[in-house]
Amino acid sequence: MLTATGLGSGLDIEGLVTQLVAAERLVSDTQLDRESTKITSEFSALGSLKGALGGFQSSFSGLTSAADFQGKKVTSSDTSIIGVSVSSAALASSYAVEVSQLAESHALASTTFADADTTTVGTGILTIRKGVTDYVSGTDTYNSFTANTEFDTVNITIDSSNNTLNGIAAAINASDAEINASVINDGSGYRLLLSSETTGTEQSLEIVVDDDDSNDTDTSGLSSLAFNAAATNLEQTNAAEDAQLTINGLAVSSSSNTVDSAVAGLTLELKQITSGAVEVAVTEDHSSILSAAKSFIAGYNQYIVTANSLSSYDADSELAGPLLGDFTLRSVSQQIDSIVRGSVADISGSVTTLTQLGVTTNSDGQLVLNEAELNYLLDTDPDNVLDLFAEIARPDDADIAFNGVTSNAAAGTYAVNITQLASSGSYTGSGVLPDFGGGGTLTIDADNDNLTLEIDGIDIGEITLTQATYTTGDDLAAELQAQINASATLVAAGGEVSVSYDSGTDSLNIQSAAAGSFSTVNILAVDTNSTAELGISTGDGVAGVDVAGTIGGEAATGTGNILIADSGTTADGLSLAINGGSTGARGDVVLTRGIASKLGVLLDQVLDEDAALESRMDSFEDQLEEIDERRESLELRWEALEERYRTQFNALDLLISNLNTTSSFLQTQLDNLNSLATRTTNNG
Repeated sequence: MLTATGLGSGLDIEGLVTQLVAAERLVSDTQLDRESTKITSEFSALGSLKGALGGFQSSFSGLTSAADFQGKKVTSSDTSIIGVSVSSAALASSYAVEVSQLAESHALASTTFADADTTTVGTGILTIRKGVTDYVSGTDTYNSFTANTEFDTVNITIDSSNNTLNGIAAAINASDAEINASVINDGSGYRLLLSSETTGTEQSLEIVVDDDDSNDTDTSGLSSLAFNAAATNLEQTNAAEDAQLTINGLAVSSSSNTVDSAVAGLTLELKQITSGAVEVAVTEDHSSILSAAKSFIAGYNQYIVTANSLSSYDADSELAGPLLGDFTLRSVSQQIDSIVRGSVADISGSVTTLTQLGVTTNSDGQLVLNEAELNYLLDTDPDNVLDLFAEIARPDDADIAFNGVTSNAAAGTYAVNITQLASSGSYTGSGVLPDFGGGGTLTIDADNDNLTLEIDGIDIGEITLTQATYTTGDDLAAELQAQINASATLVAAGGEVSVSYDSGTDSLNIQSAAAGSFSTVNILAVDTNSTAELGISTGDGVAGVDVAGTIGGEAATGTGNILIADSGTTADGLSLAINGGSTGARGDVVLTRGIASKLGVLLDQVLDEDAALESRMDSFEDQLEEIDERRESLELRWEALEERYRTQFNALDLLISNLNTTSSFLQTQLDNLNSLATRTTNNG
């Protein structure tokens, strides 16, 4: 409904109502605005402080752990002959490298066939293995073959759908044999070429044929592709060779042209045979540490600029920063200052403070880094720089390695005592195997070739041994190991086993590569004659055990070979890898926390969501929400007051209008009476 106010009285009722309501709400609005401005200012200031602390924390992330200080660089005097790469594990040194033989992969070729797509070769099963060949001197035939357990035995079925050269090549390439197969025309016919994808003498190829024509060694049918101790029907076009080189005069053999195990942390890529020594030099790389130190200085200085701005006071303008005198800022600043300008105890070198490292402070409280002094110390005593910044634990025992630590552990010296070493789960069969040394043999056939195992608690399913006659226990162990490790389920779980033959007891032992209480080898099912002929029967093996002991005389928990100090102890979270040795006292571990480590622990606490800084910001947010709620409540009140004033003024307007009407009527009546009186007088 539309209403018009002030028509009866001529009053500006809307103006009066607006002014009266504004006067009523002035005090409360001013108070809420003042409260909101103050709280918003402090909330924003704490947010700026939080951001500055977070930025500072990120700035020294490259200085907190030992791994950050292990940078290395490597050079080769001729990268066209020997390429090089390096990891932090390498020691600074120089090496003279000479290469006399590059690693080669085994290559074989078939006889010629009239056509690659229509001429049939034969049908049956190709069994391909990789291993070491004992060649007859001067020939490509050999006396024996020892399987390489790192490679799976692969069985490929050749039938009427793929029994041409191109079909066989495609089937081999589609398998897991790690062989490149191709077909070429050499001018006299088509030939199947096979080349191992891996180099080295331990990657020689063995191809055993189960030919459907019942003759597995002749040169007709599928057996024309046989290459084994019984038949070498393929031509060897390239022998498998190991790389031969010397490093500082020491002879080194490698199955690959990528040599990454001769020198820890150093990888050599052999490209050519050398005519002289190639010089390889590994040196310390300080660039990452210098960059990280600069980042730390810049992060601290940015924090100081922010903190000074928030807590400043300008005497001329009498304006104060929003956090001047604030307890949280003052407390955090004092703790940071104490760490940055304090000393680090129990470290290996004589430099224990940033000042001794050449870091000075300018008039604004900002840090200035002397790069020359830092580089000098990195060259002369890198462990001192590591200890000055990072968290590091140094065990006395070479068989104990620092594995990590939580922020709860206190710096100090902790004695390590081992009461039990970790062990792996294993299964040992009964001694029923033949005396291989005395000429005994064992035939694997359809009655003893299958068994089902559980490794480390994982059912890996049924495995099948290659049917053959085994003349040595080591060959039998290698076959069992290869088939177990070929299990897709075990591979997916990252598991592995080793199998050994004990000639003293004529038995097989299967051992898990993992250590700890979860490490097990259990036999779930066996074939008809497996127990009698292999000594393997259903049942559980011996489970492994976890390492046990104490750290600093207090409780610690072992998982595998990792021993971790229990929560609530002084060394809380200190994690050590016990890599061998004996039980009993194993020396001390000295845990030091450098400047970056201490700052990291402090800022983790300060920036925690349950810490005082976050709690205060949450409180300010709650207060701002409360002010908004009070505003909303007052708005309802002012709307009601405005409506009440408008109603009252409208009533007054109506009253005045009625009075004006009455006044006009009375005036008219009076005027009429006066007129009548005048006429009467005139007529008298």
